[in-house]
Amino acid sequence: MSYSKIDCGNLLTYNDSLRLSDQLQSICNGKHAQSATLALQASAIRKLENDIKALDTFAKRAYSTEMEAQRTVLRDMLDGAQGFSNCTTPPFAGECDSAIAMTIDRIGEVYRQWQSVLSQSALLQSIGSLLSTALAKIIMDVEDLSDIGEEESKTLKSYCSSMSTLNSLFIQQHTANNETRDMTGLYCPNWLKFQYLAEILEGSLADIKYLWTDGELSLEFAVEEVVDLIEALFADSDYRRKAITDIRRSGR
Repeated sequence: MSYSKIDCGNLLTYNDSLRLSDQLQSICNGKHAQSATLALQASAIRKLENDIKALDTFAKRAYSTEMEAQRTVLRDMLDGAQGFSNCTTPPFAGECDSAIAMTIDRIGEVYRQWQSVLSQSALLQSIGSLLSTALAKIIMDVEDLSDIGEEESKTLKSYCSSMSTLNSLFIQQHTANNETRDMTGLYCPNWLKFQYLAEILEGSLADIKYLWTDGELSLEFAVEEVVDLIEALFADSDYRRKAITDIRRSGR
């Protein structure tokens, strides 16, 4: 009830529940003086163990509720782009621009809100999951486009570049050698796939074929995903048909 009106109330509930669970577990494990008395009362220990399970369940539910709420917000924001099918045609272009900008701002704002609540590891895992949700939506919308002209391709590539700036949230500096590392790929499962999508959008047929046969594109995309993108990006020609045949053959 106390946290219900706070933006990150669910996460505070999550933290407090885990903390209480940990303290009760310490009592059960004999790490507190009180356990000397409780040791003689098996029924009290069983009651505490039930409370621990209830608190753990409550914590997980609070966390899951918050994560799903944030995922819904991100999907709704990106729905404003209407699948990016008119990303270069006013006034729809403005809606697409706004959808991407609002999504970036939202993820950054959630990061700032949760930064003082979660541990660094938990924060990066949570934000990485939310970013993955947003990228999955964009990837799916782009793959659903049946025709992507040159201007649309450039615009979609610019959206990918804008979303990629969120990697700044995952830059970690190691004090031992003072080196910085980009950890986005570790916490966001489809990060590399999204980067490849950007390369496909701006690449030539030769580039895409090379990424498939000699790069690691095949580790992120299925054969038909790449074929569909090629068919959307390039006009029908002998060269396109040959590239598709080669990709399908090498993907078997």
